[in-house]
Amino acid sequence: MVVHGIIFDMDGLMFDSEKLYNQANIEAAKEMKLPFPDDYYQRFIGASDDDMMAFFDEAFGGKEQTERFMELTYQRINELVRTGHLKKKPGLDDLLDYLDQQRIAKIIASSNFKSKITEFLVAGGISDRFSKIVSVDKVKAGKPAPDLFLRAQTELALPKEQVLILEDSPNGLLAAKAANINCLIVPDLIQPTDEMRQQALAVLPNLGAVKDYLEKINH
Repeated sequence: MVVHGIIFDMDGLMFDSEKLYNQANIEAAKEMKLPFPDDYYQRFIGASDDDMMAFFDEAFGGKEQTERFMELTYQRINELVRTGHLKKKPGLDDLLDYLDQQRIAKIIASSNFKSKITEFLVAGGISDRFSKIVSVDKVKAGKPAPDLFLRAQTELALPKEQVLILEDSPNGLLAAKAANINCLIVPDLIQPTDEMRQQALAVLPNLGAVKDYLEKINH
């Protein structure tokens, strides 16, 4: 295959933000004296807030509790971003430079909201690197549904066989598979299972390795 377009996930792939969200969830639950087992956050990595909130409505005993929990979570996230705790993943800048040099198109397709994506890109100093963004508020369903990736592929105006998705999560990989678009996994909080390794085009240790991978398959 020859890759002419890359679809980027954002949280956990471009930014070390999943750890911040998990930290914010734990602190919010502690303040509200709510149970928050270790697997609560991981099961929704890469998925939309709607799926997570539906689960928390039941786990926390109603929408009012969930809404307060999410409000505290976002307050903490905003504080962490404002104070410089949001870090770019190693190799991101070099990969973006390489894509621009090779004239490989790129787009973000994230289960996050457009406002938060923009905030993170500004905080990371890369708001000028992406002219195309597909956020969860642009589609009917977030990951693991394929909507985000199908919309991104349409906006790239490239056939699926020329597009590659970069993901870190099981939900993202499921969405890529449902969209029938090849996917590379760069793990973050969740280490890939044998099944994930079989479904992904490859599992790579970091974004620098993605650059090396593209150099091999495109030449």
